[in-house]
Amino acid sequence: GKEEKILYENIEYDVDMISYSRARKVLIGARYSSWKRERYFFDTQWEGEINDLKNKLGDIQFGIVSSDKAENKKIVLASSDKSQGTYYLYDIAAGKLEKIADVAPWLDEKEMASMVPVEYKSRDGLTINGYLTLPKGYTMENAKNMPVIVNPHGGPWYRDLWGYNPEIQFLANRGYVVFQMNFRGSTGYGRQFWEASFKQWGKAMQDDITDGVNWLIES
Repeated sequence: GKEEKILYENIEYDVDMISYSRARKVLIGARYSSWKRERYFFDTQWEGEINDLKNKLGDIQFGIVSSDKAENKKIVLASSDKSQGTYYLYDIAAGKLEKIADVAPWLDEKEMASMVPVEYKSRDGLTINGYLTLPKGYTMENAKNMPVIVNPHGGPWYRDLWGYNPEIQFLANRGYVVFQMNFRGSTGYGRQFWEASFKQWGKAMQDDITDGVNWLIES
């Protein structure tokens, strides 16, 4: 009943997914989420494929959603905070990435707001991570005295992630700043951060939200 060897661990974030090559029968990678999804590589071939996709797609979030049995051709979904995503066909041998279709072509990315990662300290010293979405055209420097919607996630053993959120975009489009925070008990930040929420529903968890609002006012 004990592990023989630790293959990988992250001291700040939970590993939320592992990737395995059925064709080659090897463990190829692990995934975790900081402010955005990130990867750890066990396999140089997999790392090469991901880096090739990064070069082709640029600074955008993407994942492999399907593959042929030989793992030579793959379906890739690339998305961001401003887009529900685009599907591509990736031919590894040819080094070719071909667009298949946009998920929501009627949405104009140029009209969408940016989702920016933020962090602050709770009154008892915990680091609370979150996101701030400002209406298009505003930055932290010029956004003063604006209406804010504080939008904590449900669960509460859940977390907000960076990515396209239609509700957040709708509110930002109407001129609201939207503030989301992953208060204590939010998943993905390790066991200790999760356990800090035990018997604290409506108490310290709520204080984390209040502390975030006070931090935003001071900022």
